[in-house]
Parts: sequence; C-alpha cells; structure tokens
Amino acid sequence: MMPLLEEFAEEHRLVDRVAGSLVRFAERAADGTASPSDVADFVHFFRVYVAGYHHDREEQVLIPALVEHAEVPGDHGPLAVIETDHREAAALVDELAAFADDLGRAANAARRLAHHLWEHVDKEDSVLLPEAEQRLIRGGVARLEGRPPTKDETDARDLGEQLTVRLPPLDDPEAVRGDGCVACSAFTETCGGIEKEWWNTWETEYHRSLDEG
Repeated sequence: MMPLLEEFAEEHRLVDRVAGSLVRFAERAADGTASPSDVADFVHFFRVYVAGYHHDREEQVLIPALVEHAEVPGDHGPLAVIETDHREAAALVDELAAFADDLGRAANAARRLAHHLWEHVDKEDSVLLPEAEQRLIRGGVARLEGRPPTKDETDARDLGEQLTVRLPPLDDPEAVRGDGCVACSAFTETCGGIEKEWWNTWETEYHRSLDEG
C-alpha cells in the first residue's frame, strides 16, 4: 500500500480505539464516574488530530488526487459521502463539547459519535483506501505525499492514546459494523456505491467475467 494510505489506515486504528473509549465514557457518565475533563480531552483530540490532521490530508491530498488522476467524481458518490461524513463528525464533536456540563446528554452524544466513527472507518478501510490505491496506480500515481504532523497535532495524537488507557475501549452491541458499500448508511440513499458511481464499462465487463468465470 502507498505510504500515505498506510498512514491513514494506521490513524484509523487509533480513531477506532478512541471511539471505543467514547463508549466507555458513556458507561461511566451513566454511573456518575465520568468527568467533564474527559469531554474536553475527546474534543481536543477530534478537533486537532482527527479533523485538523487526518481529515485535512484526506481532503487536501487524497481526494484531489483521485479526482485529477483517477477520474473519480468528487461531487457525488463515495468521495462526497466521505466529505459529508467529515462534516457530520465535526458537528457531533461540537455537540459533545456543548454538553460538557451535562454528562447525561454528553453520554448520548458520545455514543452517536462513536457509532458514526466506526462506520466511517469501516467504509474507508474496506472501500476507499483499497479502491484509491488501485485507481491511482492505474492513473500513473505511484506515491502520494502528505505532511508531517505539527507539535500540536502530535500532542493531540498522544492525548488520544492516553484516552484509550484512561478509558479502556468498549464495543457497543448496538453499533452496526461491516465492510463494503452495502454496510454504508449512504448506500442507495445518497450514493449508488462503487459499482454504479465509479466503475466504467471496462470494469463492469471485467468484474462480470470474474463472476461468470
């Protein structure tokens, strides 16, 4: 996998674990053992490291490269879904921040943010990243360059690691996880999936031949 895509996949693993820490926070908020400082730390991690570093590189490097070199549409289909997800995550983080002094409502916001993040990580790991690498290579791009994190972004990443120790990640049985377009809540609603949105005639015939063969 391309180094930048490998970086994204590694960052997803941290986001996935911090999402589990959000669920642990929600459990503790319910029994009165959570702290408003937990909320502040989550908000800082998501705003500085996830939105400011991780999402920024996806939107400023990966997505433009796919549009320019892989002939992937940016205004609809999977890329539009990814950018919408980023905005929705930012709104959920804002909601969590607003409830710092009301841990009951913060717990609900934390669970919804965790569920959103898990779905987002699943769709990027199972669809966006593998598809991106194949299409960029076919488009003549062998390597993508991102940027190193700033000190603030590195500190925020470390804070995320600390959160997973302080609030050991929990799974949530109510969260629905899965790979591929069919596991995405946008599928058939705002996105027709990779097959409809990205495949050209050659790809359609190629995949049909694999199914028939």
